[in-house]
Amino acid sequence: MDWPLVVGGCVAAGAAFFAGASGFGMGLLATPLLLLTGFSLPFVVTANLLNSLATRIGVVFRLRPAIDRRRAALLVCGALPGLYAGARLLHAVDAHTFKLVAGIVTVVGAAATAGLDRRPPHGRPMRRTLLAAGFAGGVLATTTSLSGVPPALLLTRRRTAGISFMADLAVYFVATSALGLAALALAGTFGGHRLWPTLAYWLPGVLLGNWAGTSLGLRVPDRAFRQAAIVLALVAGVATIATAG
Repeated sequence: MDWPLVVGGCVAAGAAFFAGASGFGMGLLATPLLLLTGFSLPFVVTANLLNSLATRIGVVFRLRPAIDRRRAALLVCGALPGLYAGARLLHAVDAHTFKLVAGIVTVVGAAATAGLDRRPPHGRPMRRTLLAAGFAGGVLATTTSLSGVPPALLLTRRRTAGISFMADLAVYFVATSALGLAALALAGTFGGHRLWPTLAYWLPGVLLGNWAGTSLGLRVPDRAFRQAAIVLALVAGVATIATAG
């Protein structure tokens, strides 16, 4: 049996469940764990973006009445130059460096999210703040597939209502995933060994996990799921940093 393929499928499905329940976190969980399983960084980035695109389209349709169009549009507009810049960086920098970066970003992002989740709200995000968060997420999307960290931190800091949080991030993930895949293809860093057969094997579990997570997340408070995702992400990020050399 191809154990990396099986383990990778379980990781992808589990990440999709937590992402569905909390509105974000697929990259936070999947990226370091898939790297630890032995998959290459270009493969992990491409696979995560494809999985995110496949799962978030349904969430956008399901939660479309809750979308804040202005906020989502500003996040996406900010991401456009970041996606291209990140794709060029992935092509130019060695994989070990980005593996270390992925681990550090995972730990910092998870820790920051945990800290901000306990603080009082900080007003409505301004246009330049949304654009900046979108740009940072765009760079991370095509380098580590951790596009959700900056916008999730911003919306968490503003205590955006749960359903609106999930809806706006879903729009952002669909746009950045689709455009990020195009940027990777243009930069020549799309994919990896056995990408399509592997994704075909993983996709049913990813879709099922996302559906189950989203259904559960809409019925119960999402804080417990965010906390669980944060703890797992911290552990995975530390392990990724430790094995990056």
